[in-house]
Amino acid sequence: MTNNIKVPNVSDKTYFILNREAYDRERLDDLMKSGKPIQTEKNSYWYVEKIKRDNDTGLDAVVVSQGKKTKDGKWVKSDNPENVVVAFAGTDPKSQFFQDVIDADGGNVVMGIDPKKKEHYIVEKDAKDTSKTLGKYNGTPTQDSMLSTGNYKLITKTSQIGQADDLVREVKQKYKGTSTVISTTGHSLGGAEAEYSAVNNNVYAVAFNSPSIVHLHSEEQQKKINNGEYDRSIKSIINPDDMVGAGWWNEYDRHNGTTIYTKDPELSNAVREARMQGDVFQQIGQNAGYFFQTAILGMPDTHWVGSNNFTFDENGNVQNIEGDELVYDKNLKAMLPAEVASGSGAIKVTPEVAKQLAQKVNAIINDLRTMKREAENAYQEHDAAINDLKYDTYRQVGRGLYDQLSLEDVNNTLNDLAQSFDKKGNPLFYDVDAEAAYIASLQDTISDLEEISGYLGQIAKDFKSKDEMLARWLKL
Repeated sequence: MTNNIKVPNVSDKTYFILNREAYDRERLDDLMKSGKPIQTEKNSYWYVEKIKRDNDTGLDAVVVSQGKKTKDGKWVKSDNPENVVVAFAGTDPKSQFFQDVIDADGGNVVMGIDPKKKEHYIVEKDAKDTSKTLGKYNGTPTQDSMLSTGNYKLITKTSQIGQADDLVREVKQKYKGTSTVISTTGHSLGGAEAEYSAVNNNVYAVAFNSPSIVHLHSEEQQKKINNGEYDRSIKSIINPDDMVGAGWWNEYDRHNGTTIYTKDPELSNAVREARMQGDVFQQIGQNAGYFFQTAILGMPDTHWVGSNNFTFDENGNVQNIEGDELVYDKNLKAMLPAEVASGSGAIKVTPEVAKQLAQKVNAIINDLRTMKREAENAYQEHDAAINDLKYDTYRQVGRGLYDQLSLEDVNNTLNDLAQSFDKKGNPLFYDVDAEAAYIASLQDTISDLEEISGYLGQIAKDFKSKDEMLARWLKL
């Protein structure tokens, strides 16, 4: 795992409940004042440590710490909590339309504007609370006149996604050197903020129906993400029917870490393909209509952090919303048990999982074998192409535009262009050693995967034989 990111002992269900709580501003304010905890599960209590909001940018976050149980059975706030979670609320189109929908969703997430880009705001000179300013500085005569009085000043702010990153860094610094594990969570836009700050600060994250924001990271971080370096530390739990979480247009290539679909996406992908039929204008209309119907009107609701989109087993692991025992790991393209997908406790392998993984590995092996055959056939195809080139060129030598050209000139040109020569001395336009190394590398990979596939197949057989043996013993 990248930089040994600590995995917290916090269930998917707890993160889910904290996401719902993050939207209830009035309740959070009351909990902050009263000191009462949030109960997420039977033995899981969380205390509000800090509320961070910015009316200018739309940032809406809460920092909660895990309570501890005293000897007399009471739950209290801990000075050294086992876990601290930073939860981010998502888009609020009613009260923060321009901040959330236009600037963050439209500007950062969709258009890819750098979240760390700074903008100037006007505040009173002695203002202590800068979460609400007089507005962005646009260089108007009125604003310049205000500044010239000396009663006002300019401050800078990044986007709310950039502020989320700063908040997590601040929390991480507070608990530096302690055993406390920091993690982030969020829904929708809040999930994007949770994933973005998790990568930048090397902490664990669980997001719900979050858009992909891989493109907002630096090129170096994008390489790490695409190489799967955050797959074990960042988890995006997505309803595949949801356009925000699964993809506005085409399906997202990936999220920052592992993408877990709450059901088999086969039907969802078929519906998506149907929306992509026709010309561009028809596609726009069909996709816009589906988004408005589901994400805005909620008919059906595919987006909200509700029980219709996310359910959990008795251990708090995310479940399949259609009742199936397995959820879908998009990265592995396989249906897996909830505890395996969630990474909670020991990984429990079932015959179904072993078979599916073996099938996935075999599919990769077949692709590699095809690549190897094509590489091995490249010489014959190259030789035929060179012979055709020579034949066509030889026919034109000494005539027309090529009346000054000789056969020796043609052969010398081919030799000059060649990188290697075959045993007969014929020119080749590629590096023979590089080709051999490439084919050998493919064969090594194929051999390794064949061995892995064999192990997986044997696991499935062993499970079946042990089950049959147990049944005979119990006379079932």
